[in-house]
Amino acid sequence: MTMPLGSDTFYGGIPVFRGFASLMDPVLYSPLPDDWSVGVADIVESTKAIAQRRYKAVNMAGAAVIAAVTNALEGREFPFVFGGDGASFAVSPHDHARARDALAATAAWVEHDLDLVMRVALVPIAAIRAQGLDVRVARFGPSSNLSYAMFSGGGIGWAEAALKRGEFAVPAAPPGTQPDLTGLSCRFEEIPSTRGVILSVLVVPARDADPLAFRRLIEDVIALVERSPDAGRPVPPGGPALRWPPASVDFEARAKRGGPLLTRRAAVLARTLFAYLIMRFDI
Repeated sequence: MTMPLGSDTFYGGIPVFRGFASLMDPVLYSPLPDDWSVGVADIVESTKAIAQRRYKAVNMAGAAVIAAVTNALEGREFPFVFGGDGASFAVSPHDHARARDALAATAAWVEHDLDLVMRVALVPIAAIRAQGLDVRVARFGPSSNLSYAMFSGGGIGWAEAALKRGEFAVPAAPPGTQPDLTGLSCRFEEIPSTRGVILSVLVVPARDADPLAFRRLIEDVIALVERSPDAGRPVPPGGPALRWPPASVDFEARAKRGGPLLTRRAAVLARTLFAYLIMRFDI
């Protein structure tokens, strides 16, 4: 396979940092090249869908964006963030067309197979910087086996707002288009609260906020969490619960390509049973 050159290799060259407490260090963040684009996806009325206990469908839709783009890029590294009811990522000009096709196909699949409406867009970095904002990225490694992208600069938030205004929209592909969602699954059960509530805190700086004050605030919050062993680790020590058949059997079957849905569902049941037995008996 011919490897892309120039700015296409940008993300793979960013060093991985350890220690989450360093999250706000601006030295760790590199500005995206001017010829890159930011992809954003969002489920319309996701709050209503979650209130109707369709959270797994919403989560599956958001994760499908990452799976589709990953497969379209043939496994090449690119920065992305999963947002629960959507996703954000960045791609080089070499991968722009592939990412656009993956977004269009995913939007069509989400509407046809999950009965949800997904908005998708690709926003040029130049358009973001014209607003006086930026998109910078770092790579946090919680272990030696993987790393997560971290974005800063306010540009992702602006791109998401532009998406909701209908700007830079990528039209959905024709009905029946199936993205390549190989590897997509959602087999774990809900993690129950141990103290009555699971709280997520979103801290976002105002447009004219003092960057140093915001950094100190986030570092103080991280320090509080680090001092509380339970607060920073909401997942049980043994991991989320597993059961068979998993609640997401139908979603996973719909994500597979080829053959009648009944056949795909049977294949998913067989594969998940095999995985469940391995995990259940610690083989």
